[in-house]
Amino acid sequence: MKLRVAVLQINSLLGQPQQNILKCKSLLSSIPKDDSQLDLVVLSELAITGYNFASASHIKPFLESPTQFGPSLEFAQEISRKHNCFTVIGYPECSKNSKDCLQEPNLNIYNSCAVFDRQGNIIHNYRKTFLYETDQVWGCLENPQKSFTPINVEFKSGKEKVVTNFGICMDLNPYKFEAPFQAFEFSRACYQSKSQLVICPMAWLSPNSPSLFKEQAEKPSTDLKDEPCNLTINYWILRFFPFLSHKYSFMPKWWSEKNTKVNVICCNRVGMEDDILYGGSSCILEFNGKEGNDEVGTENPSVKVLDSLSQCKEGIMVKEIEV
Repeated sequence: MKLRVAVLQINSLLGQPQQNILKCKSLLSSIPKDDSQLDLVVLSELAITGYNFASASHIKPFLESPTQFGPSLEFAQEISRKHNCFTVIGYPECSKNSKDCLQEPNLNIYNSCAVFDRQGNIIHNYRKTFLYETDQVWGCLENPQKSFTPINVEFKSGKEKVVTNFGICMDLNPYKFEAPFQAFEFSRACYQSKSQLVICPMAWLSPNSPSLFKEQAEKPSTDLKDEPCNLTINYWILRFFPFLSHKYSFMPKWWSEKNTKVNVICCNRVGMEDDILYGGSSCILEFNGKEGNDEVGTENPSVKVLDSLSQCKEGIMVKEIEV
């Protein structure tokens, strides 16, 4: 089955949802009319609110829930209804199950992504499981469910449902950077559940982010080249090692036997918030099950970068994938 996917990469302005929505609308309106029929739109982690909030009180005005929509969820619903597509969007969630949840004095806050169907109904809500230090600054809690359970999505009526999994940014890394690097908790769970499509909203840092060099007097340049960052993309591929054909990846490639593919959509953002520089390079990775080699990046024939965006500029990527 073929799906036409749009991946939006913006510089999410902190605490300015309406401006961020206008950016996304502008990108969507740039799709040529003969290419405008979409099956799936993916936005980045906290795309509409920005990410680097200073505290729980700072992020509180922007919290939403599946029962109480704010700008993020309202916009995602609008996209689905307007374009007759599925939409995945990252947003800051308040977990209370009442319409007055934002009035509660003590909130459970999650870094989440919501999935809307073509009619604009929420069919899934995923909470980030492995937190980055920034999440903890604004009071985010870990997803209490640690299993990375996928869902079956009927992207096209009457067609076979697609086993689809979701991870948000840090989920790709070892837990707290303390778990063994080769544990591959997230990608191994995707492999074991036979996920055919993996969708990852991100606010992934550039390797040149000043925040990574606080203890060093000399910091790398933040003036990035207008091209994807191969270092970042290769690292994402590495974190999906169970799907690579490699002499040390012993897991059978079940999808090659079915003559299908496994697609990973990495939707990142660009721009700076304080001393944090985000790395863009949004891309779609296709794991095809072909015979591999000793490489763990783009030089391995068992993975193909179907398309990618700049590491420093806003943009939209529209691509047909096979699942």
